[in-house]
Amino acid sequence: MKVQDLLQKNAILIDLNSVDKRDVLTQMARFMASLHGLQDGDDISQKILERENDMSTGIGYGIAIPHARISGIDRLYMVAARHKNGIEFNAIDEQPVHLLFMMISPMNTSAEHTHILSSLSRIMSYEDVRKKLMNANSAEQFMDIIIKSENKYIE
Repeated sequence: MKVQDLLQKNAILIDLNSVDKRDVLTQMARFMASLHGLQDGDDISQKILERENDMSTGIGYGIAIPHARISGIDRLYMVAARHKNGIEFNAIDEQPVHLLFMMISPMNTSAEHTHILSSLSRIMSYEDVRKKLMNANSAEQFMDIIIKSENKYIE
């Protein structure tokens, strides 16, 4: 499975204006639940926040990949968001987060879950990709950058 198989252009929020980490994660979780007809978005948000309390998913370079395993779902789901101003996320490099990729997966999908996290981390490690995503004018353009970057950098 590839990131581009999981993330769709209608699952991308361009230019969030949330004020803090909790607000961003709650907004993204509710969006995910509404978009995919999942359980209550607040439950997803709670699981994501519990995971964040264990260790921040702010991986540096303005990127965060909040994720959790959740019972009661049958496949992986992902949404993405961009926050132009950046948000404090307790990232490992202590820099604000601008690009977020939220993923939830069933309890029994450890290999797929880890593979997607690894692929996404690798794609986002390239400065040119991050810059292009920050300058994307639409969700369609954002998704096109993800597809081209994944095809280029992930075998």
